[in-house]
Amino acid sequence: MSASPTAPIPFAPLSDRHPRVRITESLAMQRSMTAPMRLHQEALQFRLILAATYPFFLAAAVAQRLVPGHTAPRPGLVPARRSVFGEAKAMAVSAIPFAFMG
Repeated sequence: MSASPTAPIPFAPLSDRHPRVRITESLAMQRSMTAPMRLHQEALQFRLILAATYPFFLAAAVAQRLVPGHTAPRPGLVPARRSVFGEAKAMAVSAIPFAFMG
């Protein structure tokens, strides 16, 4: 028996026999491509929330400075003092994660 040139091939190529391999590779590629995009979107959301809340924390930091005796010096520690703007940013950055806790 000789094989004719038009006879069907008894084996299909590996990629046709195992479509899961192709699907798995494409899912892995999609995940690797969407991870940086998701991180970029989260960073953008954080910056937007920071920009929206910063004026409120700036007002709170100014109010804290104007209230006399609000920050009592701690014995044995050198008082570290930030600018009003740095204090407002520190308050905003520490409060924003609580908005995402559920």
